[in-house]
Amino acid sequence: MCGIAGYISSKKLQDAAMLSCLHHRGPDHEGSYTDALQNKQLFLGHTRLSILDLSADGNQPMFSDNKQIVIVFNGEIYNFQELKKKHLVKENFHSKTDTEVVLKLYEKLGIDFISELNGDFAISIFDKQKDKLYLIRDRVGVKPIYYLHDSEKFIFASEIKSILAAGADTVLNEDEILNYFVFKYSPQQKTLYKNIFRLPPASYLEYTVSKNTLSINNYWQVQKNNAYTNLSYSDAKDCLFGLIKDSSEMRLIADVPVGNFLSGGLDSSIIAYFIKDRKDILHYCARKSENDLKKEGTTSDYYYAEKLAKNWNLNFSHIDIGSEEASVEMIRKTLFYSEDLIADGSQIPSYLITKDAAKTSKVILSGMGADELFLGYAGHMLTLISSQYLDKLPNMLSNSMGSLAAKVNQGKGKFLAYRRYIHKMGKYSRYPDYKYALFNIVGDFDNSCSVYNGNREGVEEMMTNYFPKGKGIFDSLFHFEMENFLVKNLHYTDRMAMANSVECRVPFLDHRIIEFAYSIPRNYKLTTSGKFKRILKDTFKTQLPDYIVNRRKAGFGMPLRSIFSNRKTIDALLDQNFFAGFTKFSIENIDKIIDNHIAGKEDNSSIIYALISFQEWYKMNFK
Repeated sequence: MCGIAGYISSKKLQDAAMLSCLHHRGPDHEGSYTDALQNKQLFLGHTRLSILDLSADGNQPMFSDNKQIVIVFNGEIYNFQELKKKHLVKENFHSKTDTEVVLKLYEKLGIDFISELNGDFAISIFDKQKDKLYLIRDRVGVKPIYYLHDSEKFIFASEIKSILAAGADTVLNEDEILNYFVFKYSPQQKTLYKNIFRLPPASYLEYTVSKNTLSINNYWQVQKNNAYTNLSYSDAKDCLFGLIKDSSEMRLIADVPVGNFLSGGLDSSIIAYFIKDRKDILHYCARKSENDLKKEGTTSDYYYAEKLAKNWNLNFSHIDIGSEEASVEMIRKTLFYSEDLIADGSQIPSYLITKDAAKTSKVILSGMGADELFLGYAGHMLTLISSQYLDKLPNMLSNSMGSLAAKVNQGKGKFLAYRRYIHKMGKYSRYPDYKYALFNIVGDFDNSCSVYNGNREGVEEMMTNYFPKGKGIFDSLFHFEMENFLVKNLHYTDRMAMANSVECRVPFLDHRIIEFAYSIPRNYKLTTSGKFKRILKDTFKTQLPDYIVNRRKAGFGMPLRSIFSNRKTIDALLDQNFFAGFTKFSIENIDKIIDNHIAGKEDNSSIIYALISFQEWYKMNFK
């Protein structure tokens, strides 16, 4: 994994500053290419994190033999050796990298070569003869790429800070503020920086240099795969086992040490199973205090991870996370690296774990994505209960049941997690079909909307578009989560890992596994009897201990409910005078949200964290 940046502009921009901003993404080598063409300045830059072929032969930019094609590339192509044998057997190579394979594939096959890649990538290819510059992003959005385009210039980079360093104006996108508070990030392809966009996953951008025009083209969409749709449950389990095994083994390709996130949950334990005989691999886990776990109402990941590590004799390391880590300094540090603002309590532990892992590993595996693919979140069960049962009851009865459920206090008492879910389902049970999105977003929708006077109708319309009449609810939800919530998770994972110069790989998000998960029936994944990730559990129940397969799920992240359990801590982190300086923020509603949270009537920890994060992010970027 690396950092890439570039521009085509009517004047020279701050290219050295652009690369300096990306040094953490690639501390091993820095390279660039400049050219003057058609009265325009062209720059392509690369910061390298050496993973394959550690020699200078792997440095970038790389050039075609005729010097007419230039590539800068961030990521890994896991099937590059297979593609090399398939298409390039007669070619001469100067390195042992996947980058050179990508370059030669483009030369031979044109832009359509990307459909054959299995990997995580953000690629820029400049083709001088065709007058084209391409940006290409992997199918799921594991690797980031941003761009800015106006009448004078086109700028792109792995991170927004690099675009700003080029000399772009820093302008707040006020239209996205409400979206941020609802979703705890900016959904789809917009950002909180005006005129700076994400390139969508599974897309390539084609920029014509002479005309200063661009188009964005989709090259893959997840669809039902006939090879999987009619599988029996037994055959589906066999197929899934083979897919995960192959994906996990492919992602071990490296000329540097590899590690693994071991949470003690099902997903990371499955990956650990396939690499447990590799004694050179170190497994890392976050550990929360007993006090924080009690206030959170969750179980200890560390307990299960340590037990599994002892059973399998794994090399195991832990890092403590807790209330003391939620300092302004740590929040600001993670916001600096994430920049495309995310309010997610998982960022700090992700940063801390990869900081520790960087001492011994340059690549780390993660079980991210399995919950979205195989229906492992509580919101998925709420969706099932609502769509299969509550929605079919007479209005009077369902309204009565919803009203009772909505009155459940979320913040205090026994069974905290269940209280939160029951309250959310009751409160939104009579909403239109976009309620299924509300069941699965972090925090309460109404409360999130109340802090900022934005375009609520626009937010509702965006969610409604994911749930058209006649389409299956879980098919709709799959696309909603894949295009939004999952991209957000991948975003913070990439940023926190790369802040410490560590590459994170996600075996469950191999596109073949995604197509498999989308194609099999819902009851293979989530049952009406309450079994989450059924096929994952059943596939690996003989490979994994029972205490892993049947344990209660615990979310990965900072213990926000514990941290925000008293007013003193909140007041030390949240500056309400800051929000009073904006016309559209409601100080009255912010106070109400905090009061109800402290009183235990509501769980508003995610909204409070979103407010603190916005406050610190704004101060860092808009002085």
